[in-house]
Parts: sequence; C-alpha cells; structure tokens
Amino acid sequence: MRPFTEKTAFLLLFLTAFSWMTKAHAQAFEYPEYSDSTIKISVAFSGSRPTIVDFATAYLDFAQKEHEFFGQVNKEWKKHLQKKPLSKNCSILTDVKNGYMCYQKDHFNESDTIIMEMCFWNCADGKQKLVAANTIWKMDGDYGWDEYIGTRFFVYNNKKKEMRPVFSDDIGALYDGDGLSVFFLPRKGKNIQVSAAGSGERWNEVLEWDGFKFSSKEIE
Repeated sequence: MRPFTEKTAFLLLFLTAFSWMTKAHAQAFEYPEYSDSTIKISVAFSGSRPTIVDFATAYLDFAQKEHEFFGQVNKEWKKHLQKKPLSKNCSILTDVKNGYMCYQKDHFNESDTIIMEMCFWNCADGKQKLVAANTIWKMDGDYGWDEYIGTRFFVYNNKKKEMRPVFSDDIGALYDGDGLSVFFLPRKGKNIQVSAAGSGERWNEVLEWDGFKFSSKEIE
C-alpha cells in the first residue's frame, strides 16, 4: 500500500473542493419566473426523454398561432414527419443525435433564403433543458429583419414535461454590437455563433454555454 503523504492529502482535498464547487454551481442557477407570462408548452414524447423532433413539434404547434410563417413551417414539418414530399424549394434536416433541426426555404428569384432552426442544451443540474428556436433571413449576402426573425429561448422542466419562455438577457444570450445581431445555433458543440446585419460586417464571436447560460467570447 502506498504511504499517505502530504501530496496525497492535498490532492484529496482539492478533488473534494472541486466536487463541492461543481455541485454548488449545478444547484445555484434558477431561471426567472415572469408574473405576466402564462405561456406553458407541453412536450409529448415516447421513450425516456424528448428529442429535437418532440421539441420542434411542440414549438411549431404553438408558434403557428402567432405568425403565418410558422404555420407554413409547421405544414412542411408535418410532411417531413410523414415522409411526404415537401413544397418546392423547401428542405428540412433533422439530426436527432445532435439535437438539431433546420428548415430552409430558398427564393431564387429574390436571391434570399429563410432558415428556421432549433436545438437544445441539457442543463448542468440534470433537471432542465434550454430550448432555442431561431429564424434567419439571408438576403443576397446580408441579413434581413421581420417580426418573426430572431431567437427565442425556452426552459424545459424534465419533471413537468413542459417548457416556458425565458428572456435572452436573463441567460446572457444578447450580443451588444452595432447593427442587428444574428445568431447561428450549433448543430455540433454547444456555443452559439454571432454575426451582424446591416453593413456586411462579420464578427468572430460566440456565446459560450456554461451549463445554464451564455457569455460572449471572442474566437482566437
């Protein structure tokens, strides 16, 4: 048996402290509740946990009531799930393994493309997930804006099997730059890429995921 040295004792103390700090961090963050928000979106699924298919189905069923664009996406999504042909110039990618989906509609005559993508993150406490729905309008090398363009975030409660909205500024998912910030959700990895619209400027920045929220970071 190896002798119990001061070095061994220090290592055990460090590992214990690290474990305690990790657990404390996982239990420390609570997403805010909003008194004026009554939105609760139930997520139906089979199996032990929901997939991106379940989150996308729940969100689109909800969002189609808010804007006709999401109604159009939802119609194509239902076709996709039923393995039916999509409308002309429409495509949908579903990556269940990486928790990502993407709808795309090309308008070749106008040289623009509408993209709606979704992904989710498992929170560090193992009790929640953060779900994002993001819509991008690419316009001839730049980005456009409309009322349905942008990113929405939802907190999913594993026990209640429902998700509710959370504001971007409460999870660090805002980027303070000139012009319109444009987010690109991760298909692989956990960080959100950030760019800009209006001047053609592109930033080498990401919003880095820490297990509950984000912080801006420049890519070296």
